[in-house]
Amino acid sequence: MLDDLFSEQFVCNFNDQSNLFDNNAQLQQLWNRPELWTVTELEVIIGRWLNQKNTTESQQLLSDALQLIFAFVQNNFCGPFDQIPACQNMLSKLPLKAYDPLEQLKASGEELNPNVKTGEFLVIAREILKTLIEANPNSRILNWWQLRVICLQQHILDDLAGSLYEQFKSLATTLKAQIKSFTSPELQSLLFLELANGYLQFHRSNIAADILDEMCTHLRVELKVEGLLGVRTKFQQKPLPQLCLKVVQLAEGEPTLPLAVTTNAKTKLPKLLLLEDDTRLERIRFIEPKDNDVMTLPSILQALVLAKVKQLKRSQPKDRLADEQLEPYTQTLLYQEHGPLQVRQAALLLNCHQEANQRRTVERSWKQCEECVKLLDANEEQHSLRSRLSYGFATFLQPKWHVQLQLVELLRSLGMTKSALDICLQIQAWSEVIDCYTSLELRHKAAEIIRQELEKKPTALLYCLLGDAIDDPQCYEQAWQHSKQTSGKAQAYWGNYFYRRAEYAQAMEHYEISLEINVLQEPILLRCGYSAIQLEKWESAVKYYLAYTHLEPNGFESWNNLAKALINLGDKQRAYRVLGESLKCNYSNWKVWENYMLVSVDTSHWEDAMRSYQRLNELKQHYLDQEVLTRIVYGIAKQLQDEKEAGVSSSPTLLKRIVQLLAQQSIQHGNEPLIWELSALVAATPLKKAERLVKSYRAYTAKHLSWETKSEHSLKALNLCLEVTHLSRAAIEEHVEDESEVMITSQLNSARLAATSCLSALKRAINVEVTTEQQDLVQQVEKQIAELTQVVQERMKRT
Repeated sequence: MLDDLFSEQFVCNFNDQSNLFDNNAQLQQLWNRPELWTVTELEVIIGRWLNQKNTTESQQLLSDALQLIFAFVQNNFCGPFDQIPACQNMLSKLPLKAYDPLEQLKASGEELNPNVKTGEFLVIAREILKTLIEANPNSRILNWWQLRVICLQQHILDDLAGSLYEQFKSLATTLKAQIKSFTSPELQSLLFLELANGYLQFHRSNIAADILDEMCTHLRVELKVEGLLGVRTKFQQKPLPQLCLKVVQLAEGEPTLPLAVTTNAKTKLPKLLLLEDDTRLERIRFIEPKDNDVMTLPSILQALVLAKVKQLKRSQPKDRLADEQLEPYTQTLLYQEHGPLQVRQAALLLNCHQEANQRRTVERSWKQCEECVKLLDANEEQHSLRSRLSYGFATFLQPKWHVQLQLVELLRSLGMTKSALDICLQIQAWSEVIDCYTSLELRHKAAEIIRQELEKKPTALLYCLLGDAIDDPQCYEQAWQHSKQTSGKAQAYWGNYFYRRAEYAQAMEHYEISLEINVLQEPILLRCGYSAIQLEKWESAVKYYLAYTHLEPNGFESWNNLAKALINLGDKQRAYRVLGESLKCNYSNWKVWENYMLVSVDTSHWEDAMRSYQRLNELKQHYLDQEVLTRIVYGIAKQLQDEKEAGVSSSPTLLKRIVQLLAQQSIQHGNEPLIWELSALVAATPLKKAERLVKSYRAYTAKHLSWETKSEHSLKALNLCLEVTHLSRAAIEEHVEDESEVMITSQLNSARLAATSCLSALKRAINVEVTTEQQDLVQQVEKQIAELTQVVQERMKRT
């Protein structure tokens, strides 16, 4: 059986507390020897693989693969990087042409980042794992390591690769079903975290959130963000609610997870730099003293908090409010006394990002990021490789150049463009090099440097960047040919050239070829969808925007455009649901609310239509859409009538909400006759209907000057007066308890006066052609006035 071959210790989370009871020589070497690997050993391992391959014993093969992976991770991710020259020298002497990383590690047309060192280690380790898995296809340990290799390969590519995601998804499904087969709760939790981080790496934040929730349930842990009174500044007198993270362990009795002081006892964690600000406190000071004590979390829970904050960051809009919501998570991690080094490094980098946009903290953000880069170069004596790898795969390892690019972004935001340029040139970040030279108004220098690099070692990306720098589409064709027609990036840049010129048909041709090679290109999906909308290719627009929203579910514009395409295809029900998703991303954009309102009206979702109208009223001053209000009122009336005829008990909620909405509109737009007319339609009693129609008549005659001289307006006024008189008389028989006789009499008098004023105005009009219809209405109104006068007189006598 497989489990007899490979101990769970081969997972190598390097927990200081773990006691290695297994006498396996390979495990003893991995866990107990001072050095995880040496250049000489790697040379022996590679030689053994080249000469013997399948003849080596399985345990030895796995140990060899792990040493190669650890060497690759040290040389590219966690440091120290002092062994790279010796490794490169050793590799240059071996016959490894078949293991060329530039070819073997490409995926979906995406090339390797130029900063990758000793990529042959990862290629050979991957081949070893592949051989082992062919012999042991159901191995949990082997599948776990293969999952890690896929994530490492994705990290060293410049863009997401669709083929890698398919491989990851298949392995993740298999491993997730096997989580409970691991005996240790810590290993179970590690696997949960690595699956969640993997999905986050491929921008699947919703799946990652589900896995993290499942992990919390499994561990009986709850992450709660509470509002507690506290102060942020030294001179703040009044405490205000501040967010604070509480990690509640729901399990009774002794905790099942080992404490950080034992799992990472030998790890010396870097500290957050002091703020040294004359106003702002180093950290929030809560009013209750106990709330200022930082919770001591086990290492695995620290990794959980880190994964959760990364998932939230990925799934929320990028604004200051979102950063404030993430702050309690990072603050909890930054003040832990013990824990994994990679968790602290990631938390410091997250804090740098959050503080970069604040005036009082931006300087610390820059200096802290510099410290994070220096930490990677720190020697073995300060941080051993084991401490760097401890829980490392559960903490979303980042390549060194990703950390340096974050520093570049900070330097550029502070105006230190030349310093940023030096780093960009060092790490061959050519796109950022062009941006820096453009900022310095030296764009021609960018083209010179890219040409020099092309002479040294041409790549598809360099040809593309040269095309951007000199604005020559032939460069993109050269990139395409250089890649032997496999580079999706070349086609994407080519499409961008036409996109910038609004030549959407040609842009879309290139984008579609690019997406056929690699579908996980968010910007290209977005631009391809927009191009399809401009060309009125609605089905294509739906296809590409739908694919984009799966990758990036938090962009309201993509949801909005997807809804637009669906509406043009006639699928308004789907458009309604899509716009609902759009609102989750941007609750304050009035355009999205307006679109949602219109689609809700078209699909008879009256509750949402009214909610949208009220939200628009909050976002836009004096908002009024009479057509929408009319459709809502008549739509609700029809629905209630249909329910009544069908014998279905109708909910009073709809009617209550529309009455409230119209009451609000009547206050804001009392001079609009239609508002009062619609209010009359939904009023509960004849008296209330009549009161609103009187106001409608007054607003109508005030709004339309010289109404009495125009046949259309005259007829409307006469009809309103006639309706008022009928309803006022009906109120005598049909009224509720709170409608007194005095109120009814007053309304009868108001109706009589309104009708009389209407007739008087019409009689004063001269040289006006009076239609037969108008003459008939005048006679009816005169008759109603006479009857109302008699009724009012009789009621007055009784009182």
